[in-house]
Amino acid sequence: MTALEQLCRQRTAMSGAVGDRTSRGPVTSSWLSFTGLMICVAGIFNVLDGLTALMKRDYYQVTASRLLFFDYTAWGVIWLVLGIAQFVVGGAILARQPWAKAPGIALAALVIIGRFAFLNASPVWSIIVIAFSVLIIYGLVVSPAGSVAL
Repeated sequence: MTALEQLCRQRTAMSGAVGDRTSRGPVTSSWLSFTGLMICVAGIFNVLDGLTALMKRDYYQVTASRLLFFDYTAWGVIWLVLGIAQFVVGGAILARQPWAKAPGIALAALVIIGRFAFLNASPVWSIIVIAFSVLIIYGLVVSPAGSVAL
């Protein structure tokens, strides 16, 4: 076998490699795997924050009267619902569901808006979760169209 034939065989064997656009299956993206995990982590953060708002109101730096909108019970429910939804969408991304990108972007945007409204109660934690949400949106936007997680 000549060197040219060996090179052709290697290229043919590599055509189904991860991330290769010439393979028959969907394109895989490590960005989506990373983003799916980030969404799950952010969802857990929001669930924990929701439970804290419902069960331990004195944990926060301000009283409920100093919140921009709603009270701690409403915020607890909001963070629980958003956190569970984020965890489900993150799991769907990791399970290679193509429909999960748009809800992931929408949920991350809602979390950013909510965290700005909740900033007075938990400033450092809100900024951390906003940064997570920005990374989530970036990861969902930069992944190739039609790609799935690894």
